[in-house]
Amino acid sequence: MILIATDYSLNALHATRVGLHLAQHTDSRVMLLHTFKSPSRAGRFINMDLYIRKAAEEDMEEFIGRIEERYIPYIDETRILPGYTEEVIRHLEARLPVGLVVLGTQGDSAIREIFMGRTATSLLNKLSCPMLAVPPEAEIAAPAALIFAWDGDPLDPHVCQTLTEWSAKIRCPLQLVHLHAPHKPDPDPETARIFTAEQIAITALPVPGDLKAGLDTYLAGHPRAWLAMIKRKRGLFEPLFHESMVKRQLFTTTAPLLIL
Repeated sequence: MILIATDYSLNALHATRVGLHLAQHTDSRVMLLHTFKSPSRAGRFINMDLYIRKAAEEDMEEFIGRIEERYIPYIDETRILPGYTEEVIRHLEARLPVGLVVLGTQGDSAIREIFMGRTATSLLNKLSCPMLAVPPEAEIAAPAALIFAWDGDPLDPHVCQTLTEWSAKIRCPLQLVHLHAPHKPDPDPETARIFTAEQIAITALPVPGDLKAGLDTYLAGHPRAWLAMIKRKRGLFEPLFHESMVKRQLFTTTAPLLIL
């Protein structure tokens, strides 16, 4: 199941379309989720939750009305639940067969942009399943490639296995890009051997300055590619993609970001 979180904004609608296109591409089912925060009940004689939920249900109906007809059969259910978005998502993931969480990286206003960015970053190390963060610039299309940018340091074989499994799941080839400083051209030979054994070519990309800038330039030349980042089991990211790097990428990437 693919869980798509929405705040009903235009950018959330775009992320929903990308998620639904992926569901169509992989023959997956989708749950649409909207959350709301209940106001404090102190000093109130009526329960405002009923009114907030009613308004949210009407907004959900209008939101679905803006989705193309070809995607509607892939929506299994919609849920409107009270609570903070990240907490509700974690609760659902723990109790349902959620295989992927999809959400936009930005909202339509400064407040929503802060909200969606906070939600995405707060989920980085708290989800067991992968997360797909969709920027407004992402194309609504099946991924042409899954790009894993590597700094050449040794990787656990489990990382290689995870990447190949997910490239198969989303039905696109895996590309390995070795980003490196000009003075460090040689990647770890054992890790390189694992990838080449899987017939995955390694593209060397020397970057004289900021690695992230080099990665962004490379991605700009591959508009339908998705970027993959890997989490370690202990909750840290691989050397190139430590947490601050991922947060920077979440707010600035123009490619869908698949965090595994």
